[in-house]
Amino acid sequence: PVPTPTPTPDASQFGPAPKLGGNILKVYPEHGSTVTQASTRSPDPSRPGGICAEVSFEGTPQYGQWFRMAVDGVEVTDRLTWVIPTRDQPQNGRVCYAPLEGLQPGKHEAALAVQDPLNPNAPTKQVVGWAFMVSE
Repeated sequence: PVPTPTPTPDASQFGPAPKLGGNILKVYPEHGSTVTQASTRSPDPSRPGGICAEVSFEGTPQYGQWFRMAVDGVEVTDRLTWVIPTRDQPQNGRVCYAPLEGLQPGKHEAALAVQDPLNPNAPTKQVVGWAFMVSE
């Protein structure tokens, strides 16, 4: 049998691109992109990979505690890895989620929310959602 090529996804499969800025500066993989399954793993904890975001801590006095992540509708906040350049009043950081086995091939969705950890009833400060494909 002749293998059927996998169609390249188009932007309509992913919906509108997320609005970045504020506390969430960049997301990886980028919205609508395709990445390899290997890139969704994180073999070196000091250089995390996977699903990541570059963030600003402006207006978040407890820094990383303000950020919550979900992947494919499952909260993964307790499994995040943080890279923060300094412990003394950091301005920015990088947060990543990378399961040991990586993500299965296919379409995935991620969301990152910024909310006050001391007041769960306060309005969410920012939410960014994005989608991407994982190939083998």
